Order: sequence, then C-alpha cells, then structure tokens
Amino acid sequence: MADGGGEGQLVGRAELVARVMEALRGSPPLHNTRKRDGVMALGQIHAIRLMELYGQSGAGTSALARHLAALVGGDRAQPVHWLPVVGDDTEALLLRLSARLEVSPVAVQGVSPMDFTTGLESLCRQALARQPAVVVVDGVPPGRAGAALLKTLAAAVRSTRALVVATSVANHSPALEQLSAWQVPKLSAEHSADFLALSDADADPWHRACRGLPVLLRLAAGLLRDGPWEGPVPASPEELFTRVREALDPDATALLAAFAALDMAELPETMARALPLANVDGALGELVARGVLHRPRPGYLRLPALLREFTSTARGEGRAGRSRAELEAALAATANPSPLEPYVFLAARTLRSPDQQARECVSVVADALAQRNDLARLLLLSRLVGKERDLSLPLGVVARQIGDVRRATQLIVLAEDSGAARVELAELGRQKAQLNKVGWLLLPEAVDGRELRLLAAISLDQGKVDGAAKLLRRAIEAHQMAGDDSGEAWAAYEYGRFRLVVGDPDGAEGYLRSARRTFGRRGEMRGMAWADTGLAWALVLRGDPSRAVPALWRAVVGHQRAYDPRGESWALLQYALALADEGSTAAAISWLRVARGCFETAQDALGTAWVKHYQALLQPQGFPWVGELKQAAAEFRAAGCLGGLAWTQLEIGQRTSEPSLIAEARELFRSVGNEAGEHWADFATAVNSPSEQARTEALHELQRFYPAAQLPMGRVAQLPLAARYTVPEPGNSIGSPLLAPRPEQECRVRLAVLDGVYEGGTARISVSVEPGRTHPWTDADPHAVPLLSVSATVLGDAEIMPAESVTVWPTAGVSGGVGSSEFRLTPRRSGTLRLRFTVEDRGSGVVLQRVETEVEVLTPALVPSHQEG
Repeated sequence: MADGGGEGQLVGRAELVARVMEALRGSPPLHNTRKRDGVMALGQIHAIRLMELYGQSGAGTSALARHLAALVGGDRAQPVHWLPVVGDDTEALLLRLSARLEVSPVAVQGVSPMDFTTGLESLCRQALARQPAVVVVDGVPPGRAGAALLKTLAAAVRSTRALVVATSVANHSPALEQLSAWQVPKLSAEHSADFLALSDADADPWHRACRGLPVLLRLAAGLLRDGPWEGPVPASPEELFTRVREALDPDATALLAAFAALDMAELPETMARALPLANVDGALGELVARGVLHRPRPGYLRLPALLREFTSTARGEGRAGRSRAELEAALAATANPSPLEPYVFLAARTLRSPDQQARECVSVVADALAQRNDLARLLLLSRLVGKERDLSLPLGVVARQIGDVRRATQLIVLAEDSGAARVELAELGRQKAQLNKVGWLLLPEAVDGRELRLLAAISLDQGKVDGAAKLLRRAIEAHQMAGDDSGEAWAAYEYGRFRLVVGDPDGAEGYLRSARRTFGRRGEMRGMAWADTGLAWALVLRGDPSRAVPALWRAVVGHQRAYDPRGESWALLQYALALADEGSTAAAISWLRVARGCFETAQDALGTAWVKHYQALLQPQGFPWVGELKQAAAEFRAAGCLGGLAWTQLEIGQRTSEPSLIAEARELFRSVGNEAGEHWADFATAVNSPSEQARTEALHELQRFYPAAQLPMGRVAQLPLAARYTVPEPGNSIGSPLLAPRPEQECRVRLAVLDGVYEGGTARISVSVEPGRTHPWTDADPHAVPLLSVSATVLGDAEIMPAESVTVWPTAGVSGGVGSSEFRLTPRRSGTLRLRFTVEDRGSGVVLQRVETEVEVLTPALVPSHQEG
C-alpha cells in the first residue's frame, strides 16, 4: 500500500506537481498560464489518461495523488472518485468503479467470465464518456497483478476525458506503454527541516531517523509538538515508532492494535467507533494528532502500511490486544452497516468466524444491498464469498426490482436453501419435469419465507395469480415460526397486494394495515411507504379517485423520505392512473412522464414498460402510439411479464384490426390464468366481426367479472383503462364500480367477537356463513344435516377451543344466530393476535375458504370493587 504525507502537507513536492501538471495539459505550468485565448489550458489536451505515482512505502504517494486529483478535478470540473485497492481481482475493482459511477452491471450479469470483464470495462467507459471523472486507484500491487489492474483501467478510460491516477510501490510503465509513471522520491534534508519547522542542524538527526519519508516525519512532528526534545533522537524508524507508541495512552494503544489486527486498507470512522474498545473518540483524536492515523478522505481513517507493519511486529512481541476474529465479530454485529462497501469485505472475512452472528454478516449485508438495488456491490460480495455462500436470493430480489422477472425466477430456483420454494413451484406446475425427484417432495423443516414471498411477488409481477396466495400463506407461517416480524410484515403486504390484483380491496386492507402497523412499530420507513401505496391503490379500485389522489401523493413523499426510488416510481405511476380515472388526463400524461424518468433512473424495466403502455393509451390523437406500444411489448417480453405483454398485444391488435395479435393476446391471457383477459380478446375480435351474436356472447362472459356499467357499449374500439388493473375472479366481491359486487349470488364468512379480549381471559368468537339472497343455500332447511365445517387456528401465543372442526350451517341473518358456531379464545399475552378460520365442505373435505383476522389482546386493568373505599 502506498502511504504517507499529511493533510495539506506537500513539502518538497512543488516541482514534481508542476511537472506532472504540465504534462497533463501539455502547456506551461498552471499558475503561469491559467487561460489561453480565453479557454482553460488544462481542458485543451487530455492525452494522458493513465498515470502512476510510485515510490517506497511511506513516501507520500497517496497524499500527492489526492492533491493532484483535486487540482485536475477542480480545473476540469470533474468529480473525483477514490478507490483503495483491495486484493488483485480486476473484476472486483471494476464492480467497485461501476458502483462509484452509479452504473448498474445488469447488462453483463450472468455472462461468461471473459465477456463479464469486457462488459464491465465497456459500462465504465460509457459512464466516463458521459461524465468524465478523476479516479484515484490507491495501492496498486507490484508485478504482473498490478500491471493487469492498470491494463484493465486503461481499457475503461479509453477514448474518454477521464484520468486515472494510480499509486504503487513499483513502476509499471515497462509493462504498459500508455502509462505515464512518476517517481515520488524521499524528501531531502532541507525539506525535512521545513516539514518539522526546525533548523537544518536540529532537523538532521530526525531526517536520518525518518529516512526522509513523510509518513515517519509526521510521527516525529507528533513527538515534537509536546515541546523541545530532550535526550537522544531515535536512531531508526523502528525506534521512532517505539517512542511514539510509548507516548500513547492505553486507549489509543488498544485502538492502534485493533487497526493493525484488522489489516484493512481503510476504515470508515463509523466502523471504527463500533469497535469494542473504551474511549474510541478520544483515542482516535490522539492517534490522528500524533500522525499515526491518516485521513485519506472525509469520513475514513488509515493506518499506513509501514506503521501497520511496525504495529504488527510489536503485537508479535507480546503487546497483543483483541484478536482479529473478535474485532470482526463485533463489527459484524452492527445493526445498520454503513457505508456498505467496507462491510462487503468484512462480510467475506467472517464466513468462517467461530461467532455465529459474525457468519450471518453476509446475509445482513446482502439484504441491505438488495434493498438499495446495489447490484454492483452485491455481485462483488457474491464474487468474494464464492461457493461458500449462495446469494441467489438477494440477487433475485434485485432482478425483480429492476423488472427482470424472468431472471429473478431463475435465481430463486437456484437458491441453495430453496427446497420449499421448489416444492411450491412444482405444485404450481412450473417444474413438472422435476417431480420425479422424490426428494423434492419432502418438505424440509426449515422453510425460507423470503424465497416463498419473493416467488409470489414475481408471480404477481408477471400477471399470474394462480398459486400466489398459497405461497404467501406459507411465507407468513415461515416468518412466524422464525420469529421474523419484518419478514412477516412484508409477506402480509404481498398478500394484501395479491388481494388488490384479484380485485378485492376489502380483503387487502386488513393485511396492508397489519403490515403497516408492524413496519411503524419497527421504524421501517420503506415498508410503511409501500403499505401506504397499497392502501391508496385500494381507493382506486373502489372507484374513489378523489380520495386516492392525495393518498397516493402522500405515499410518493413517503418513498422519497425512505430513499426508495423504485417505490417512488411505482407510487407516481399509480398517482398518474388515479388522475386519469378522476378525469384529469392532461395531468396524468404529465405525471406519467415524471414516472417514466424515475423508472429509468431506478433501472426498473418492468415499470418503464407499463408507463409506455399507459402513455400510448392516454395521449391525444396524432401521438405515435404504435411505436410506443411496440416498445412496451418488447420490454414486457424481455422482462417475462406475460400479463403486460398480453394487454399490449391486444391493444395493438384492436387498433390495427390485426387478428393474429388478438389471438396471441388471448393465448397469453390463458397462459397466465387471466380468464377475464381471454374474454376481452374475444370482445376485441367480435368488435371487428360482422356477427352481433359474437359480441353479445363476449359481453355476457365479461359480466361474470365486471358490472354492466363498466363494459363497452356499442362497437367501440377502446378497451377500458381500468381493466388492466386487476386479474379479477369470477363474481368477485368488491365494493367498487371497477368490479362491482354481486352479493346476491355469494356466501360470506361472518366473524363476531362477543366478549372483550384480555390477556389470560376467555373470549367467545362466533363464526357464521351468510349466503346471498339468490344463493341456492338461502332456502335450504336450517335444521337439516349441516353442509359445512369450520376449524380455527391461532397464529400466536394463545389457545382456542374446540381444537377440532365444528359444524356450521349457511344461514342468512345476524352473526351469532341459528347455524353459527362458537369458539373460545384464551390469549396468553397482550398485543395483536392473528386468527385463521377454514371453512370446508363436510362431505368432500374440500377447503372452500380461509379467512384471517386480527384481534387486539388488551392487558387487564385492576378495577376496585364497589365495597372498597
């Protein structure tokens, strides 16, 4: 590692700086010719794109690189990116650079190793062509490994106005023709005297002890700050460091030993303050003042390599402090790791830690990266841990968040511990060929709720609802068994989203509110914003856009406060659609443009495709809607979203009277189980047909899913915008004009809590099944053999009796009357308690419906009797 130099102290380097700057701009020194013919001289020539400062450890190459980068970046108006080298992995360095440049490597994910490196180079080159920058690569290793890194960086900045400033202890120019190498020499005796602010005679012994190296001169300056030096001057660098260490207080000595034990290139101050040591702030201040620790950039600390070597030697001589494993375990326990990149390397180190919590650091960091959609650093972590830890699940999360649902599904199936997920997939018919493997049918004891939840979310993204409910119920149970409140809340949110997709906002609200309460209790702002978005969208499905519009805007603000660009994008899309439903088409078009920009920034291809789809539908005549819809169709196809592709192909076929596209849309609807979509395709075909009977039949079928008021009248070519919002179930019960209720044909499960629910007490809960007015069970004999049975399950710490199922008769009227059944609930602790009731056909045992609800268990208050007082 190249180190040395002090903050702002570049004594003896003025001539070298002038020569380097002159070479960079190909003109006289900067301070003499700031401008030439009104143009910045430094901005005229950028022939040098890769330069190296080399010198022995402690010569101050890092400080000089920082100074030069600031000069060049300031004059070129370019940002400066600082990349300390860790190891010699070129792909890892490129991934870190792409993260600094805020470019996602999604385009090169999953390609061959050779194409991966070339692709990363191309991505970085494109980003630097758009926004040139100065990149400091600090600590390039000597030999072939360093030459390979520099060659890769040269390819990344080729044909750009960017500049790479590398530091090293070796000169790599013989191996790289395009490298401009500059040696950073030791300081002369005269410059050492200037550094220490001493006379030449007084400075001479210090200069000899420090060997003219700035990193050691800083230590000498730290000793001299206490006053005039008494006694003999240290004779060697080792003796000098010993004197410095002896001057430290015990807390600073312990912290110094910790830095040496961790052996990290840099340490964020936040990470340093998490070390399990006493008085860390005071110790940091002393070590910086003594010149032992350096600040290479704001918020970071470094123990130079030369001093790290001296400290490690002292530890080997019996001055040992906490072990590296102990320190790493303490840092791995950090609840919210930030900044994330140093924790990526820490997580890779803790894979074999004897501490269980430390070994879980990989999962914590991977989840944090997935939440931030940070694919570059997630791929970096995956590369560092190799085959020792499978990261398919968080990679699948990111794939889903950027709209690549096909790859997301593939990654989830590849997840190392996804046995339960594979069983669910097989049961859904997605992997029928694998059913021959009997082992896959044996459900393991540990079910990963995250995988089940993500698979369901991906299914909903694709427009598929079949099987999603089962996956999510299993996910909720798995999170409950694991005691994972956050995971359970996310699973509840996704179940609420599922109910919204099938057109049941009433059923969705309970889950969404439950999830929001949990998120609020845990302080998860991101989860709260997503739950608020779902609750606001429920108002749209109810046909109440006037209330939905402000609610969705509050959700947008919530996502902004949670720093969740993807959530903000989806909330903006729904906000625009609510405006369209309200009749504010011009405003909706304007906000769709905003949402499109947000989706593109968040790199969410699926969201971008939906925006293009809706933009084509809402734009006035004359808008090139065909091209926009074809783009949307291509993006839906690439993302694996068959539901979006079906609606887009149907729209194009309807508008162009192309039967083959309508037929393709119908087949796509069938493949995702959207029966209502199939009938919309039939209706589109009938509109272009001379047969009135075909149109009448199509409308008749659609009436099983939608109220007549929402269906097209006459031979209209435009399909209702709102039809795309859901994958409705036949006869779905929903209190909105979008999918109006048909209560006269339905049965509803009614629950009634007949007593107060208190911890340690017993409360009665009545369950009844209430048929609609025209339902065939309405006129059945209430005293005949019961048709149904109902069982109760407590998803929490409570007891419910009877434990077995009880009979129930479908009875119209008030809950708790004839035909109802009664359960007795005894909670063991206060708080929210979830209950599940399952209604079955007594003859066949087929489950007809499951209903879940929550009750609040209160703590009993002490109430004085009338005789007291």
